[in-house]
Amino acid sequence: MRLTAIRLAGFKSFADNTTFPVDAPVTGIIGPNGCGKSNIIDAVRWVLGETAAKQLRGQAMTDIIFAGAANRRAAGMASVALHFDNSDGSAGGAFADYAELIIARKVGSDGQSQYSINNKRVRRRDIVELLQGTGVGARSYAVIEQGMISRIIEAKPEELRSYIEEAAGIAHYKTRRKESEARMTDVREHLTRHDDRLQQLGKQRDKLAQEAATARQWRELNQKQQLLAHRLQSWQYHQTQRQLDAAQSQYQEDRAALEDLFAHSGIDEAQLAALAEQHAAAKEAHKNAENQTLQSAAQLAQLRRALEKDRQSQQHLAQNARDHEARLARLRQQNGEDDGQQQHHRVEIERLEQQLTAERPALDEARAASDAARAAAETLRHKLDANRETRHHAENRLYTATHRLNDAQAQYQRLEQRRAEPIGQEDEEDADTLETLALEQETLAIALETAADALAAAEEAVQTAQEQHHANENRLRQQHTQRERQQTELDTLRRLQPPPAADSAQPDAPRLSEHLRVDPVWQTAIGRHLGERLHASIGAAHWQHALTHGHAQLSGGGVPAAWQPYLASDADLHPWLGHLQPLAKHDHDIHPDDLADGIQYLTLDGSSISRSSVQPAPAADDQLARQSRIVTLEAALAAGETALRTLEAEHQTHQETLAGAIAQRDNARRQYQQHEQQQREHSHRLALSRQQQQHRATLRAQQQRAAATLAEDIAAAARHLEQARQEQTQAEQALATLPPIQALEYEYQAQHAHYQETARITQQHEEHIRAAETALEQHRAHLAAGEKQQTRLAEDIAATETALATLHEQLETLALTLEENHLSLETHEQTHAENEQHRALSAQTLEKIAHELHREQEAQRERAHRRQLAEERLQHHQQQIEQLHQQQQRIIAGLLSDNHEPLPEAAEDEATLSADIRTLKQQKEALGAVNLAAITDYDSAENEYSALETQCRDLRDTLALLEEAINKLDDETRSRLQETLDIVNRHFANLFPILFRGGEAELAWTDGDILDAGITIAVRPPGKKVKNLSVLSGGEKALTALALVFALFRLNPAPFCLLDEVDAPLDDANVGRLSNLLRDMATQTQFIVITHRKRTMQTCDHLIGVTMSEPGVSRLVAVQFAE
Repeated sequence: MRLTAIRLAGFKSFADNTTFPVDAPVTGIIGPNGCGKSNIIDAVRWVLGETAAKQLRGQAMTDIIFAGAANRRAAGMASVALHFDNSDGSAGGAFADYAELIIARKVGSDGQSQYSINNKRVRRRDIVELLQGTGVGARSYAVIEQGMISRIIEAKPEELRSYIEEAAGIAHYKTRRKESEARMTDVREHLTRHDDRLQQLGKQRDKLAQEAATARQWRELNQKQQLLAHRLQSWQYHQTQRQLDAAQSQYQEDRAALEDLFAHSGIDEAQLAALAEQHAAAKEAHKNAENQTLQSAAQLAQLRRALEKDRQSQQHLAQNARDHEARLARLRQQNGEDDGQQQHHRVEIERLEQQLTAERPALDEARAASDAARAAAETLRHKLDANRETRHHAENRLYTATHRLNDAQAQYQRLEQRRAEPIGQEDEEDADTLETLALEQETLAIALETAADALAAAEEAVQTAQEQHHANENRLRQQHTQRERQQTELDTLRRLQPPPAADSAQPDAPRLSEHLRVDPVWQTAIGRHLGERLHASIGAAHWQHALTHGHAQLSGGGVPAAWQPYLASDADLHPWLGHLQPLAKHDHDIHPDDLADGIQYLTLDGSSISRSSVQPAPAADDQLARQSRIVTLEAALAAGETALRTLEAEHQTHQETLAGAIAQRDNARRQYQQHEQQQREHSHRLALSRQQQQHRATLRAQQQRAAATLAEDIAAAARHLEQARQEQTQAEQALATLPPIQALEYEYQAQHAHYQETARITQQHEEHIRAAETALEQHRAHLAAGEKQQTRLAEDIAATETALATLHEQLETLALTLEENHLSLETHEQTHAENEQHRALSAQTLEKIAHELHREQEAQRERAHRRQLAEERLQHHQQQIEQLHQQQQRIIAGLLSDNHEPLPEAAEDEATLSADIRTLKQQKEALGAVNLAAITDYDSAENEYSALETQCRDLRDTLALLEEAINKLDDETRSRLQETLDIVNRHFANLFPILFRGGEAELAWTDGDILDAGITIAVRPPGKKVKNLSVLSGGEKALTALALVFALFRLNPAPFCLLDEVDAPLDDANVGRLSNLLRDMATQTQFIVITHRKRTMQTCDHLIGVTMSEPGVSRLVAVQFAE
């Protein structure tokens, strides 16, 4: 696998899509400082799976996205891809068949990375597994960035060990050991739980044995009780049946009596109907007589009301005439009075106008005096407010000084009291409580850690089972795909093979090509030479015909001796190959000296050649190669079927393992959550106890500090007390110097009283003027209203005179109408008396018939009452029958619910049966609480106890096997590490003198077991005695680290190696030796070198220039080293 290109887009300073061709053995990347060369190293490490932003010189993963420049916007995504040539198939796994591999990674503004291989989404883990064992990784020795050389030399022994482990490839050993340890922990936990469960089951089994015996006794009593209950229900059934028969007999008797009552009721109803008709007719005649009487009375009343109405109208008209005459007299009188009032209003208006003219100058003088008095009073009020404000400030200062004096005195007294207080003692009880809680916390932490380990082991077991299950599914899918591909290829090859000859006597006989095994080198030549003869089937007949025509049946024979190293067949090939000798050369490589006289040769191209003649090879025929491939595919398909059945069985096993692991994980998760809840509650109590103890410690520290500074505080408090007393004295003096406020207040009050007097005089003038103006307006309004009133009075007088004349005409007409109404009233009074006599006769007839009807209705109601009583008795018997039916159905339902039928009627006693049932119930209750499931639970507990004993034995055997496996892994790891260190040490010892032109170097284990020991470096440059690597110069450290890195490369050559300015601390001579070493190692590993040294550039096969044509944006430029 070889790196061919590195592609960046939006990564750091590479804003555009940039591709670095790196297919040369040694590629150099050059450019000025700060142009973005080291970003290439970061890009390679990032695409290989680096997850720490600080390792990429950033704070967050989004920092690697191009952030924009002066003339460019920021990129929304960064992506990096590595192109590998995998034509040699060195990449294992699912990508072994790909000629090119593209490992890519991209990240967006959300910081989420996406990995892919050949544009197929994968996990980071898939990339790590693909490159595992190649020495390539995010933090492997294949990527040497700036400063990493010095870190290798200054690394701790444990850190150096990681490089040897990576070179040794023991990651899978560590993984297997970790899995085995996790399984051991899981097995131990399972064993502990099983032992605990066994103890619990033992106790539970003994308890269940007693409960099962009680349950059996309870069942026997219950069966007896059910039998007695059956007999009691049967007795109740027959008793209910007897009651039902009696009730049905009584029901039939009552029903016959009711039918007889209904038969006689028909005749009585006919008589009652006849009387009802007579009563209705009489009632109708009486109603008609009453209507006529009412009608005549109404007409008579109407005439009387009309006559009364006309009389009232006459009186009303006469009254209206008198009213109009009186009103006409009043209007004439009022008109005379209004003339006098109008003259009065005119006189008053003239007088008020003269009064207003005299009042207005006095008002102006009063307003001027009032304004002057108000201004003087305002000036005095401002002076008074200022004096009050000054006095208020002085009083506040005095109050503040007094308050500070009191505070200072109180502070001084408190400090004096604290001087006598003792320092608090430590609370022993709190310390004991805290210690107890801490011990309990440690116990809970251990339990939680154990639960967490169990959960982690269960999670890892689930993950392992899932990975195994997925891996098995992938293998199964790949096996199916491979089988389909092989079957398709086999079918295609079989179709390409020619059929047997049409004239063959045995068409089903095997053909020659199927019984011919040819060296792959000679397949082309033999296939071209035999041609259609390969189609022939092997048989005894038609031998001569085969020689003539080249295709028919061939008999068994042998291979000429000259061809036996290259051919194998049970057919006779002498007729075609016996006269030819093999010549393992192509036509264009043959020289005449290669040919002997008189011998015909067959070349690798299929040509028949001798010294005197050349017969060119016929057209190419790949039948032999196809037949060889067919045989290979048939064998592969057979092996694939076996492998497929094995994988399917493994798939089923993995599914079962995965289901068990998930169940164990869920159980471990529940236990972990319980322990976690207990620890949180206990941690809260411990935190409260610690907080209380810390608070008391703080108080004690404060008391101690207060005691140390108490004297100073008391002195300071005394100074503050004296200062407060001085401030109080100053405030009292300032308050005493203020002028008295009473004189200003008296002066202000006198001026304010003068202002109020002038304001009162002004207000009086204003009120007089307003009153005069109001009176003036009123008189003017009355004058206008009087003029309008006189006009309306004249109109009313004319209208009243006209209405009075109309009323006199209406009174004359109404007198004639009254006389006509008196005559009509006398006629209607006579008719009404006749109607009254007819109504009285019809009322007597109606009363007689109503009496007879009432007597008959009373008799009818009596007969209906008797029928109702009979119906109620019948309904009562019917309800009784229904209740007995329901009671009988309930008894039958109770029997059927117990799968019983009524027993034959027997001489049973209900009281005796009920007493026996109560006795059985008491015996059952005497047993107490009965666990009816105890019998089944006892059997289950017994079976589970036996199963757990078997599982405990299996777990102990598994634990022993795991311990043996871990010991074996440890032995293999020690052997592998020691072997790797010896090889690296040998290469290190060889490379060190090359770079230093002499000297010695060695790697050694620290004390202890190899599994845990670190690695130290001991070097002796020529002419120096070094005890500590820190005394080496920068160049010596760089050469030592490079010697170690190259020693690792010689052990496990990585596909490529990136070196970022590793030659910076070296002089020209050392750079030359480093360059020579790079050229030697470039045969196995590609080197990509970032450098500023000309000597290193000369070593490179290809140079790539990096520059910043615009600020913040890196670009590639063509480089000509000669320039």
